[in-house]
Amino acid sequence: MRKVPIYTYYISFGFLILMFNSCGSVRIDDMVMMQDVQNELALVDSLAAIEIRPDDILSIKVASRNPDNVRAFQEFNGISRNPTSGSDALASAEGYRVDEEGKIYLPFLGPVSAAGKTVIQLRQEIKTALEQYVREVTVQVRFLNFKITVLGEVNRPNTYSIPNEKLTILEAIGMAGDFTHYAKRNTILVIRQRSDIREFARIDTQDKSLFTSRYFFLKPNDIIYVEPLKARQYATTGDFFDRNGRWIAALTGAATFTLGLLLR
Repeated sequence: MRKVPIYTYYISFGFLILMFNSCGSVRIDDMVMMQDVQNELALVDSLAAIEIRPDDILSIKVASRNPDNVRAFQEFNGISRNPTSGSDALASAEGYRVDEEGKIYLPFLGPVSAAGKTVIQLRQEIKTALEQYVREVTVQVRFLNFKITVLGEVNRPNTYSIPNEKLTILEAIGMAGDFTHYAKRNTILVIRQRSDIREFARIDTQDKSLFTSRYFFLKPNDIIYVEPLKARQYATTGDFFDRNGRWIAALTGAATFTLGLLLR
């Protein structure tokens, strides 16, 4: 019986190697987040205070034991103009818009300075001012325009509305369906614009310094962009072999066997 030439096996082996590597390998190390996190992580402030800025839209709800005393806040409809600035300072259906001077216009109180304060500070200031007119009043203030956008190598890129003022970059990526296999996890781009200032920052989710970054907690209208790995350019080829790998392997085996018979 004629022996099968050894180069036949080299050809078959080489074809299999080509099949499994043609898509550009994505290393497991590239997919691991926070690789250097130790047990002794430094404590991080769990609540990042967000300052109010012009063009922010705020929900302000006032309540009292006597509803008639706060009805003005509940029935104040239409867009009101701040008499001191002449600009739109209130959009009732959407909330109170902070005007260009950083003010909102409230029933009883008139113009109230909001820019530069946190929602907690503004809530206390409004409550203190209203206590001149209403006893046992409670005030709630929150952002209505807290939205973030996640783009790039995530499974569900989109713009997401946030119901509270506390969101981390990890939570945002989780909302977007986590990274894809081709995500570059060590250079996440955060674009932040507040008023006329635009900031760009790179975040490494594989490093524990992430937790102490000033961009760990997101702010309204932040944009997160996840860049692709270089292997992404081979994704089409790689996806083809992922879908048809079994058939290709079977055909390769059959071709090798047939070639061996022919060369006996």
